[in-house]
Amino acid sequence: MRVEDVMVTDVDTIDISASLEDVLRNYVENGKGSSVVVKDGVKVGIVTTWDVLEAIAEGDDLGEVKVWEVMERDLVTVPPGATLKEAAERMVKNVVWRLLVEDDDEIIGVVSATDILRAKMAKRY
Repeated sequence: MRVEDVMVTDVDTIDISASLEDVLRNYVENGKGSSVVVKDGVKVGIVTTWDVLEAIAEGDDLGEVKVWEVMERDLVTVPPGATLKEAAERMVKNVVWRLLVEDDDEIIGVVSATDILRAKMAKRY
């Protein structure tokens, strides 16, 4: 099975100047767990529910913390034709829960560890 078989193609984006409160609202309303951070239409990072959770744990005011302060700047990508094993290896190596699926420098999807685990369970049972 390949990444393209399990990835989510509806990639959420958020502006670099947004607050974590905006991120949280977006996640709750749309059921997403990550957003590609953009500045002037160019991808510059990723922000996830983990970033929001960390800010809550630290007692931060989510309306005051900006995405650029907490986002991950090193984007870890995978091609759509990669196997789930290859994607899992890349996640483990880079200690990330999600990979951006990139084809010709364009983000076409996101694959999470949960997507991989679901696929493995469905194949097994």
